[in-house]
Amino acid sequence: MEEYSEKELKKILDKVYKWSVEFSKSRYFEKLTEREKQESEFVITSFAEYMYVYYGLPPEKWNEKALEECCLYTLPKKVSADDSYFKSISPVLSAFFTFLDEKNLLKNALKLRRKIRKIKKRIISNAMDPRYWGPAKRVVMTLLDAGIDITDEEELKKGLRLLQQSMGPEEDKTRSKNMKRKKKKRSF
Repeated sequence: MEEYSEKELKKILDKVYKWSVEFSKSRYFEKLTEREKQESEFVITSFAEYMYVYYGLPPEKWNEKALEECCLYTLPKKVSADDSYFKSISPVLSAFFTFLDEKNLLKNALKLRRKIRKIKKRIISNAMDPRYWGPAKRVVMTLLDAGIDITDEEELKKGLRLLQQSMGPEEDKTRSKNMKRKKKKRSF
């Protein structure tokens, strides 16, 4: 696994962005649905980012095992998006990998394409299952389900206050106990 570097991440994202621009002019992109086309840039760049940030893999080292882990566990845990994003992952990446193979930009692109197609249904089911969500995603998804526009700062603050107020006394007691334990561990 490669050691993380902001500079390397930027290089990877620049490279993948260039690939995605070329891809967007290809026949493979044209075969996608309108929704998949809209989601494609975010799908491709988030996949590339998480493959590097969580698995230390630049595109040249992407492999089937890491792809599966990333798409089945990391993206559902970290990405707060509606189901259209997750439904687009397999078709978009499948078309993207086919394009990369045709252009000889990624040597194992066809293996990655086969794997992403194989796990398509599991990606969607994991993404919709709260058991796979991280804490931040749980909060965001709760707010979205409540109809809160999280892009509006005032509405977001209001939603977070309501969420905090809705926590019962049990959660407050547990949180207080945990805070006290952490303080004790820190004192010398």
